[in-house]
Amino acid sequence: MKTLINRILLATMLASVSFSCSYLDRDMGDTMSEDELFSRIETVEGYLNNAYIYVQDFMCTTEDNSGRYNLGCATDELGYQQTGFGTQSPYGINTGSWSASSMPLQKSWAEYYQCIHRCNKLIENYDRIPEETTTSGVDRKSRILGEAYGLRGYYYWLLFRMWGGVPLIKKDLDPGNEISISGIKRADAEDTVKSIVEDLNTACELLPTKHDDINFGRITKVAAKALISQVLLYWASPLWNPNNDKGRWSEAASAASNALSLAVDCGHILAPRYSDLFGNVAINEYIWTKNSILSECFYWDYYHFPTGFGGQIQSVEGVLQEMVDAFEMDKSGELPVIGYNEDGTQIINPAARDYDPSHPWKGKDPRFYYSIMCHGDRLQGSFIDTSEGAPARTASNPTYYYVKKYTDVNHNLIKAYSEFAFTYRRFAIIRVTELYLNLAEALNESEGPTERVREYVNIIRRRAGCQTEIPSGLTQGEMRERIRRERRMELCFEGHRFFDVRRWNIASKTDNGEVHRVEVKVKMDANGQKELDAEGNTIIASITYPVYQTRVFKANLFPIPQSEIDKNNAIEQNPEWK
Repeated sequence: MKTLINRILLATMLASVSFSCSYLDRDMGDTMSEDELFSRIETVEGYLNNAYIYVQDFMCTTEDNSGRYNLGCATDELGYQQTGFGTQSPYGINTGSWSASSMPLQKSWAEYYQCIHRCNKLIENYDRIPEETTTSGVDRKSRILGEAYGLRGYYYWLLFRMWGGVPLIKKDLDPGNEISISGIKRADAEDTVKSIVEDLNTACELLPTKHDDINFGRITKVAAKALISQVLLYWASPLWNPNNDKGRWSEAASAASNALSLAVDCGHILAPRYSDLFGNVAINEYIWTKNSILSECFYWDYYHFPTGFGGQIQSVEGVLQEMVDAFEMDKSGELPVIGYNEDGTQIINPAARDYDPSHPWKGKDPRFYYSIMCHGDRLQGSFIDTSEGAPARTASNPTYYYVKKYTDVNHNLIKAYSEFAFTYRRFAIIRVTELYLNLAEALNESEGPTERVREYVNIIRRRAGCQTEIPSGLTQGEMRERIRRERRMELCFEGHRFFDVRRWNIASKTDNGEVHRVEVKVKMDANGQKELDAEGNTIIASITYPVYQTRVFKANLFPIPQSEIDKNNAIEQNPEWK
């Protein structure tokens, strides 16, 4: 009999799930022998459940778990507070001060391998698990095996996005045991990708396309197919495909097409309205979701509400002006701003004839108004005022824009904070929208800007309610730029931008140099009071866009944590970090 298997405490397990989702609520005891574990299918399932704990969620946590942040804070989407907060936050990436010994997400290496270890153990001992078929006719044992393969592929995929080729451990080795992992080298990037796709394909053969309500949140065949689409799209992208092998793009297009077809056949269709996507209702557009605990939803609101409405006094995260500018003008379909002068004034795109710099937030792509809150917006019966003297000015590190996507704008945060009350939402790890965009991108690179490519993007724009569509007659480069713009608007704050700009090999431009915030000055009357218009809103005197921060880009890939190299000196560091 092998040594006892230490089970993650129930409190930790619950950190990854919703209290309303019962499939992860089973407590099998603190410790269990291997014989006991594999003697009952319930205990095996409970053991595998803990492998869901590090599936992508609303936010990341600092290395000491004292703080949370959206990874968009390390991109041109969001700004992160510049005062000390937790350890290894996006601040290090933004200033170029991260290293192999101190960086955000360094604990992810160990966390992901812990989950891979669970999957390996289950796969190796699969024959010991007793048979059981559920009342729905799904083979429970086979489904559990499919989940193990799917999750193993998923976690290796997360490792690959951050580090490239990694050690491929597919045996029951304890990643925390230095002796057992000593001498294991990194696989190259190509072998890592092949292994991920192989695991996900195996999962597809075993998993159902959908789960019943009690198993909602588990990986499915559709989710595994969508993950393959992601993996092959990254592998075809410039970072990993510098010679632009068209065959890779064709493979990525085929994978995206297969995933999209299966998803639609299974009822994963676009929600009728973009505004319906990020609330507390079940959405068919979601292919795979994280069953977050309620506190994750609370902190999302707490970090993103304006100060004065119950939001975090330190304004932990704020939308950057660059993200605001990334939303096109609705009537013309043009980007409104192409840069900034030293005095904080805008360089306006002459093609954006519908842009009024005195009313910079009017007339934008409809998705802007469901994603971002700004000065003059109405929130819970009051106007958001970010001008001097307003409550928002008490924030220590503001950009004076706020995240609206996923935020419950009706949430009484002041009451919620005192009573620790929540409104529950599900985070979409993958939604069907992404598959349309993946397919459009891969087809454009493999076949050129065909009508089919244009149509896939326009499907997304029509659902959003955009007045304009992607025009015909674009070159491949122009279509590429439009697809990238579409991803940026459609998927903002959902965890894509950080890795998108790296796989496109443009992070050295987008995440390097000055980023901006907004500064609103309002008219004052003779008594020093703010002048109001007929609707009770402040009258703007001027708007400028000061530098918020000067970013320093360092590398596309993360450094291998020094602690891991110290445990196993056979692991070679990424070249940028040697």
